[in-house]
Amino acid sequence: MRVLLFVAAAMLALAGCQTTSIDSAIQKNLPQVCSAATTAHVAFIAASAAGTISEKTVRKESAAWSALQPICANPSGQTTSTILVAAAAAYATITIALREAGG
Repeated sequence: MRVLLFVAAAMLALAGCQTTSIDSAIQKNLPQVCSAATTAHVAFIAASAAGTISEKTVRKESAAWSALQPICANPSGQTTSTILVAAAAAYATITIALREAGG
């Protein structure tokens, strides 16, 4: 999960650079973001199997995961802002869900 935060922070730090540099950095790092998100999602699913997590949290995590999937499946068809927003939202939501799950 820290990879998601690091990538999002790095992308924002690059905001003063040329757009093509930012786009290139985002496209290069997206596979790591998607991999980290997959790991976090699987950990959440495992932790939620006990049934002690609120349904609201399960729905939020599922929505964040679902929003990230099309971006991971087709990164070249996405805009920089779409990737940044989806990655940041997924990171925040899945991290909070994992904390509630005790993971």
